[in-house]
Amino acid sequence: MNIQNYDSEVQTLNLEVMTARTNMSEDLVAVCDKLLTKAKEVDDINLLGYAYYYLADAYYKISTEYSKFNENLLKAIEYLQMCGDKEHIIRCYNLLGIDALNHGNVELALDFFMTGIRDCNEQDKNTAVGFIECNIGLIYYTVGEIKTALSYIQSGYKHIRRDKEDSLYYLNILLCYCNEAECYLLLDKLASVKNCLLAIKRLEADPRVKSEYFHDILVLDVRMRGNYVLGNMEEYEKYSDMLLKTIQTEFFSVDNIDDIYGACRFLMKIGRVDEVADIVKNVERTINDINIAYLRKQYAKIKCELYTLLNDDEKKNKAYEEFYKFSMIQEKEGIANYKFFTDIRTKLSDMERENMALLKKAETDSLTGLGNRYGLNEYADKAFDEAYKNQKSLAVEILDVDNFKQYNDTFGHQAGDICLKTIAEVIVENCKGNNRIHPFRYGGDEFVIIYEDMTDEEVMGYASNIRQGIKDHNLEAPSSEKGKLVTISQGICNSVPVSTNKLWDYMYAADNALYEVKEHRKGEIVMLHKALISQESLDEAKYS
Repeated sequence: MNIQNYDSEVQTLNLEVMTARTNMSEDLVAVCDKLLTKAKEVDDINLLGYAYYYLADAYYKISTEYSKFNENLLKAIEYLQMCGDKEHIIRCYNLLGIDALNHGNVELALDFFMTGIRDCNEQDKNTAVGFIECNIGLIYYTVGEIKTALSYIQSGYKHIRRDKEDSLYYLNILLCYCNEAECYLLLDKLASVKNCLLAIKRLEADPRVKSEYFHDILVLDVRMRGNYVLGNMEEYEKYSDMLLKTIQTEFFSVDNIDDIYGACRFLMKIGRVDEVADIVKNVERTINDINIAYLRKQYAKIKCELYTLLNDDEKKNKAYEEFYKFSMIQEKEGIANYKFFTDIRTKLSDMERENMALLKKAETDSLTGLGNRYGLNEYADKAFDEAYKNQKSLAVEILDVDNFKQYNDTFGHQAGDICLKTIAEVIVENCKGNNRIHPFRYGGDEFVIIYEDMTDEEVMGYASNIRQGIKDHNLEAPSSEKGKLVTISQGICNSVPVSTNKLWDYMYAADNALYEVKEHRKGEIVMLHKALISQESLDEAKYS
């Protein structure tokens, strides 16, 4: 869905929603309600699905009214299915997975998340896959599979960092740093913990980032624990004081609860038991308001641990009774919850099958005539197997148009389509006659080119010719600087595949190369030779 297709009133309301969301404003629910009222007034199913999704998201983020979160999420799914807004359906998968976790149903949560990842791979740039991978990482973190958790969190960060248009971009980046730091703390990798804390500090110094983000309970907890293990006692005291002060607020969202428990367990471990007693007392009202049996059982569990340390047998026994009581309630609720989640899962699965059938009908991108993403996946599997079998090199190039969003905003989407068609024509013109080169449109303004059994020099030669060919078309760039032309940035990975390499590994490397270009030298080409990214591989990269 493109909100720019609506009138100025809808766009103004949407801007209010995104601004309130960025600021985590207490008015977020009310602002989302205004957008929903407008959607009902114009009776537009696309806008209704969009508005219901952000209202559900708002109830989850800043409210304890959990029933309203569920109610609006279900309505969002209904409308989003009707209009085929796949991006927001994927975001619903993420919220459904989180909801399942909050009810203690890890298996269903993982099912929602994994399905969401599969669908996210079909989308043009968005952060949804990053959210989902980070949430999968947190599941692995909870069960003690820390290295696996770290790999998912790092992969999630890769996706999140690419979408600077997301209204919560900087908060999402910050939370990635925190989740990564938590893994390094358990792995006892102190140098990596230090790097994460430095990254958080750099982000805090960035004037574009809201200072309120750094009062988030997870952020304060990570900074407290990280500085403690690093021996920075002054910093540890600073952030522990800030954390305790923050937890004196009256209410918390569902998102905060596990972070509070994590902070409590750390404080108990280092002997600050009395302060934990105050925290536990303070969060009781929030837990009662949320009234989810699994979360209340977890609350009873933390009380069992606390009162055991305090040698308070009376309160400990009462906490054990509560733990048993809510375990039984959760068991009864589990049947209804399972039916609720599986009904939704069935509806979404029906839509998946329909979408996949449509996708498989055509392997060609309708705008450019190049192979589409489905065609790329089909072709790449065979190409990788062949290259590995014969131990021949394979190169994957990702190229995209510099400042393409600004191009669309300046000249309009029709001009943007013409620009993409022109680039596709240049690619075809420069690669025709060579059956070892296969171009695809990956989505949005991104293209992927696979080169089979070609040297670095050959690949760089073709990539340079494509770049020059686009310059020769003299496409005007959206710039105040007269005579400035449209350029592309190109990232390439070229090496002989090893048995474990597949398209994802090469795409990840090429994407990192492209990111390096976009950040530091737009309009150029970077080539890597390792599918696994490291600072060493970036240092060894070849530049145009």
